[in-house]
Amino acid sequence: MKHVIMIRTMTIMKTADILKAMDITEQLANEVGFLPRDCLFLRLATEEACTNAYEYCQKTGRLPFRIFWKMDTTQFTIIVKQRGGCFSVAKTDGVNTGPRGRGLQLIAHIVDDVYVKRTGNNVLLCMCKCKKNE
Repeated sequence: MKHVIMIRTMTIMKTADILKAMDITEQLANEVGFLPRDCLFLRLATEEACTNAYEYCQKTGRLPFRIFWKMDTTQFTIIVKQRGGCFSVAKTDGVNTGPRGRGLQLIAHIVDDVYVKRTGNNVLLCMCKCKKNE
């Protein structure tokens, strides 16, 4: 079993909270030793995941939602937990030319593992990035 060295959580109620969550992601990724480029990409993944959740929750009257950060010695995990139905995240190399719908694909290419898990009335978007020994 992996030794968890840090867990943090935040409730997202308004768009300004998404900016705070992005800052927290970048700060924590930096603290656990990710390269600046990876910190920036994890910040972007956080923005995409939180914006998707915020738009869905606002439209369906299910605000707020939560974001969790878990770090251990080898991996950084960001979890966005919202009330609602499950959705699919499948990595594809196809080009989306529509006006929307690229966020989940972007996330899938940024992190090493991304999956959706249903727990009761909630759905969790889990994004994991492994630390590389460089």
